[in-house]
Amino acid sequence: MKNLSFNVFKCEKKYFFALIITVICAIISGIVLYKVAGINSYFKNYAQDYIFYVFNFKNGKLLFSHLITELIYLYAVFLLAYCTGIKYLSLILIYIRGLFVTAYLLILIAVGALGGIFVALLVFLPVSLISILLCFAVSNCRKGTNKLIYFLPAIFALVNTIIMLLLVNIIFRVVIIIV
Repeated sequence: MKNLSFNVFKCEKKYFFALIITVICAIISGIVLYKVAGINSYFKNYAQDYIFYVFNFKNGKLLFSHLITELIYLYAVFLLAYCTGIKYLSLILIYIRGLFVTAYLLILIAVGALGGIFVALLVFLPVSLISILLCFAVSNCRKGTNKLIYFLPAIFALVNTIIMLLLVNIIFRVVIIIV
């Protein structure tokens, strides 16, 4: 029965507080760097495409790119925390993730006006917060004999993508129908 034990998480208070401080610093940096990022046409095109795909319920490109991004971030955090043994290094990647989330969130709101606010608050922000929490969960994996732990970031990425699918196709549709 020990092979099927999923008691792989060990949460430390110091690491949790370091994560909160890192996310706060990333939010502040994202707000400050929003003006610089807003100048780039790539970010504006990304925001317009994101809003278009969410409003038109075109899930293919949106979900595939989200799944790939989640896999990259979660495996990078997992490899830094699990293989090096210094999980505080994973805070660098979580900082970068929080910085991009804040900058994209502000660009979504600025470019999309009311539609951008709906998309940002109902889809992008919840999925991004869940992603940061999953990065925290993956970085708290402790070493053990369970071989399934190497698939945990992929499972978390798939769960986050399914949550995004549900937010776009159920919650967002209900809000659009009501409004």
